Amino acid sequence: MWSHIFNRRVPSEERAEERKRWIRGDSKAKALIGLSLSDEHLEHVCDVDTAHEMWEAIVNVFERHTLLNKLAARREFYTVKMLSGEKVLAYINRVKQLAAILKSMSVNIADKEMAMAVLNGLPARFEALIVALDALGNEEKIFSLDFVKSRLLQEEQRANMKSSSSQTSALVNRAPNNRDINDYKCTNCGHTGHTATRCWGKDLNGRRPAPPSGYKPPSHTNDMEMLPSWLVDSACTAHITYDRSLFATYEPLESASVQMGTKASAKVAGRGDVHLKLNVNGRIEPGKLTDVLHVPDFAFSLLSVSRMTELGLKVGFENGKCMIRRGSTVVATATLVGELYVLDIVSDIGSAHAATLQTWHERFAHVHSQGIASMIRDNVANKINNTDNDCISEKCSACVYGKATRSVIPKERSSRRAYFCLDLVHSDVCGPLEVQSIGGAKYFITFIDDHSNWSVVYPMHHKSEAFERYKMFAQLAQTHTGRKIKVLRTDRGGEYLSTEFKSFLIANGTQHQMTTAYTPEQNGVAERLNRTLVNLVRSMLAHFSFSTCTRVISVHGCTLQYFRSTFGFQSVHV
Repeated sequence: MWSHIFNRRVPSEERAEERKRWIRGDSKAKALIGLSLSDEHLEHVCDVDTAHEMWEAIVNVFERHTLLNKLAARREFYTVKMLSGEKVLAYINRVKQLAAILKSMSVNIADKEMAMAVLNGLPARFEALIVALDALGNEEKIFSLDFVKSRLLQEEQRANMKSSSSQTSALVNRAPNNRDINDYKCTNCGHTGHTATRCWGKDLNGRRPAPPSGYKPPSHTNDMEMLPSWLVDSACTAHITYDRSLFATYEPLESASVQMGTKASAKVAGRGDVHLKLNVNGRIEPGKLTDVLHVPDFAFSLLSVSRMTELGLKVGFENGKCMIRRGSTVVATATLVGELYVLDIVSDIGSAHAATLQTWHERFAHVHSQGIASMIRDNVANKINNTDNDCISEKCSACVYGKATRSVIPKERSSRRAYFCLDLVHSDVCGPLEVQSIGGAKYFITFIDDHSNWSVVYPMHHKSEAFERYKMFAQLAQTHTGRKIKVLRTDRGGEYLSTEFKSFLIANGTQHQMTTAYTPEQNGVAERLNRTLVNLVRSMLAHFSFSTCTRVISVHGCTLQYFRSTFGFQSVHV
């Protein structure tokens, strides 16, 4: 293939066999080049005859060795930077490719210059390596691309090993303890199976110590399932919870995130205050956490030690307990469960609270307030407690969404009747009717002029015939009135939305007005006419005891014009 690309000699006609082989190979080379080009670049080679000419045309377009191209290539080479997350080897190969491009433009780049370009584009994390290279003093050895490449690869390998050996995280879990539980011996009672911190004979009159209220210990210390309590964390810089329902006040946040120990980030949905019931040495004390971050992707609720110390609290750990003090007063405690310190709180699970009227409103399928009031008055629900300050919110979002109804559309005209014929034409398709006509029609389409109430009806076998019927009506109307249709008002039926229908309307300068979806009232003129026609024809056929199969034929235009002109039916405009 390359022989055809770089060789412009074509065998003479005297050497027929050689010329035939050459033409066959040249065709393959042209096909290969053409298939390799995108559509927008094919125009550069569409007027050439041979593969060699195609190649020259491409080279002239993309490899013009002009001064501007050389300057651009030099600028790109000397300003190259290592991308974020890019490997060292890929970065060096990219620099070598830029040097190769310059070489093709007759600009030779020395090995020393390539080494300098590589070092110049390194990020800040390689500054220590550059300083170390400078300290070697052997400039000739340093400014060798192979030497720089080997040192950079060693540094990258060292950094990877360091990051893999030291994992930092918001919660630090040690390796599972494989010691059998019977290996533990209590220094308080002398029995095996537990330690002194969990001894039930120590100041508990023989009773086993209860875990923090509302907390179920995990099956093992490394269980990462979501825990229902708060964990004291010395590495966390803010209080964090995953549970939105805990917040007493809440402020949504748009573009906030937290950085975890694995260098991954998690989106912060909001922040606010959380109220807790603290179990402080058997006393139930109210507690409040301020500026708590809501991070839905977290698996734990974390209590930041640094935030507590910023507020003047003292946090200490001793004998399996975490004591949180304000001065000399203990304000909160945490118990060591497994390998985690869990805040001692009183869970609201299972506690009885008097349900508010808003709660009963939600339980009774959002019934109106008068209904609940009547149940209280008639003692139908004697468990409902009502207070003077208790009421049902007038802005219940579920009620607003679920009970909303569409406003009634008035039957009066919302606009004046058209001033001239064909300024506005109403149209609609009716069908399919229960039984098709003798001619096989199951639909009919109507056209009504808004100014004169002149109406035309066409029977149809299929709804797809609507476009042809409209063209017939448009020609008929133009012939009789000398005017063109300005506005056509229809519903959003697919028969009016075909590409050919839209193109015909645009070509004839007709504006297409479409009603809102599921709002037939906006096309009331045509809808009312359809119903009037069907009612009249049904009554007429019942009088003469005809079959319904002649219904579509009876609907045809002359019947409609007769009834409308004789009795003056009033159309409904919306």
